[in-house]
Amino acid sequence: MTFPITGVKKVEGEAREVACALCGLRDTRRLYTKYGWGIERCRGCGLVYANPRAPEAAILERYNAEYFWNEYLPAAGAAGGAIDNDLLDGRHGDMLRLIAGEAQGPGRMLEVGSGAGLFLHAASRAGWTPAGVELSPDGASFARDRLGLDVRTERAEAMTFEPRSFAVAVMFDVIEHLFDPRAVLEATRRALTPGGLLVLTTPNFDALSRHALGVAWAVLNPFEHLYYFTEATLAALLSACGFDNVRRVRSFAGWGAIESMNYRYTHAPGSWRTSLYERGVSRLTPGQVHSVQRWGAADTLLVLARSK
Repeated sequence: MTFPITGVKKVEGEAREVACALCGLRDTRRLYTKYGWGIERCRGCGLVYANPRAPEAAILERYNAEYFWNEYLPAAGAAGGAIDNDLLDGRHGDMLRLIAGEAQGPGRMLEVGSGAGLFLHAASRAGWTPAGVELSPDGASFARDRLGLDVRTERAEAMTFEPRSFAVAVMFDVIEHLFDPRAVLEATRRALTPGGLLVLTTPNFDALSRHALGVAWAVLNPFEHLYYFTEATLAALLSACGFDNVRRVRSFAGWGAIESMNYRYTHAPGSWRTSLYERGVSRLTPGQVHSVQRWGAADTLLVLARSK
């Protein structure tokens, strides 16, 4: 079964084999083939990643102005560029409360991959002093021009913020898109004060949804998601990049059944697997949903760590 790749018209240039970002080996086992491209597991450490990798230009083509205005902003709660402060405060409130409980009160906050700056805008309203880096010119300019934020259009691994200048750094569903996650995590650690807090989310390769939906699970997309983490591989990478006190948050106030087991996030919405999974998820009690979260099988990894 094949699926169309939205936003990618054609692929030009050579694909290349990629060494494991965690252990450096070039010894992998194929897990999935999708769109004709592989998703493989390192035989050394278990990290899963897209390999061989499509050319960088073809991957970045996905994140154009059309995507920003027609897909990203509506999904983020700012269709047409309209800002609803109450909506954004509500959408990001649980995360900001989690961060406030872990940090020593509001201070300087860095967002890596800040998009249009909507989370940073909500953080500013909650008393934080925000800043961000964003590779998309459309996203960064929106954050600067519409929201008045210090969001810089630059690669995160080459960010120009002063070292040790942030109490908190956040990365929400970003690390799976990065060409070099190790370099970005190391740059983020340098930007944090000693003992500074990193809050990171990424799709969970051990999610129940992957097993239920199979290759149609929309997270499995080697053009958009270059890395696929488990709790163990993410913790190992964070440790290798200078973080400690790595802690997985397995039960989060912002997650219900659909956030934990999203049956809609599939490239085969009409399939028997999707229908069966939808029926199963819709019948779960809140207690059963929390059990899935506690087992580490929810759709998202939410991890906290401290810079050394």
